[in-house]
Amino acid sequence: MDDKSRELIINHPELVRPGQRLTAMGITLFFWAVLLYLWQPLLSLVAWGFNIRLFYNHMIVLGGYHAFVELLKFYAMVVAVLGGGLILWARINQWRFRGRDRRQGSPYTDSAALCAAFQMVPEQLEQVRGSANVRVTLAEDGSVAQLHFQKDVE
Repeated sequence: MDDKSRELIINHPELVRPGQRLTAMGITLFFWAVLLYLWQPLLSLVAWGFNIRLFYNHMIVLGGYHAFVELLKFYAMVVAVLGGGLILWARINQWRFRGRDRRQGSPYTDSAALCAAFQMVPEQLEQVRGSANVRVTLAEDGSVAQLHFQKDVE
């Protein structure tokens, strides 16, 4: 690892404040609970399917399918609202950024810079560029330790 990657917060979880960590865990737990809640009708249906008589009594005789249909309507409405919101957001962004492409390509890196960054000789770089399948083993300092050229499978 180089010095830049050692400075990243992801490599130092102890630097995250307890309040932020607790908030992230709480949000994650909340959305897991929502996900399990949304799967509950299907899980109940499968569980009832293993005992057909119980399923028949609850869904047909006692009219449980009415509640199931109502719940499906609610789920369809939630999906429609979320989908509509996503489409609206996409249309607003399409309107905001119409005709303007603010994306920029990566800066050009020449062969000398690549060779210097990975401590390679230009012949190795050309060999890598000419091969379809290469496995690169990096040393601890980020330099190329070994190059393994695999045969092309056609």
